[in-house]
Amino acid sequence: MHIKSAFLASFALILAACSPRAVNATDTTACVNSHQSEKNPNSFRLVSYNVGAFGKYANSSEKLIADMMAEFKTDAMILNEVDYYNNRHNTDQVANLAAFLGWDYMYAKAMDWNGGQYGNAAAWSKDLKLVDKFVIALPKHTGSEDRSCAVVEFEDFVLAGTHLEVSSEEDRLAGVEIITNELKARYGKGNKPVFLCGDMNSEPSSAVIKAYLENWKQLTPNQNTIPSTGPNKCIDFFFGLKDVGSYEVLSAGVPSGINRRDLRDASDHLPVFVDVVIK
Repeated sequence: MHIKSAFLASFALILAACSPRAVNATDTTACVNSHQSEKNPNSFRLVSYNVGAFGKYANSSEKLIADMMAEFKTDAMILNEVDYYNNRHNTDQVANLAAFLGWDYMYAKAMDWNGGQYGNAAAWSKDLKLVDKFVIALPKHTGSEDRSCAVVEFEDFVLAGTHLEVSSEEDRLAGVEIITNELKARYGKGNKPVFLCGDMNSEPSSAVIKAYLENWKQLTPNQNTIPSTGPNKCIDFFFGLKDVGSYEVLSAGVPSGINRRDLRDASDHLPVFVDVVIK
């Protein structure tokens, strides 16, 4: 079967998801398992995807992932591991993805790398009204790499995404604090929901996720997201900032029942999504 067709068919086949429910400030997690793949026309579908520089197992998976996002009716997404004109990929990867979709985008530099740059990105449908966009720097301390958090504010909600440091829990915990403090300072007294997602390089029982849960509600269930060929770790998440905004989670989770061989051409991670209705 063609790689794209197999990916789309398997992605839509089974979705482990959150049941529809309103989210309130006292929830620590906002999820229970159910199955839902149809998108509510009144909802926003948000996706977090560590795309592995669009080249973990193929020369380029930009078009494949763009086609999957279109088929999945995604409204906005955060991307981790994105190259920007470096010696590995001498191109603007998120710009390429956005061009396939007819979307707007931003690149969020984490560090200078391999003759260019490397970081995170956000991309979104032109139907969304952009209010602001900015990057939160996450400098390394005991870790090996600087990191970043991309933030896009829309008319109805805020979407932020990060990829926390891989080798240092101290740096990951510092990243949680920096991101939380910045987003609370900007949006904590408002009424617009704030969503944070990404590859946290941390499992659900870790000190990092426990630190998040002091100020954030976990919106995705604890489902394994890596490796895509046989997931055995949950390190990709969606969170919602407590005490800010009102929304209902209709569905959330990661794909399952996937043809593992075909997914090697997309990324080593599985994407994570949430469907939310803003109240």
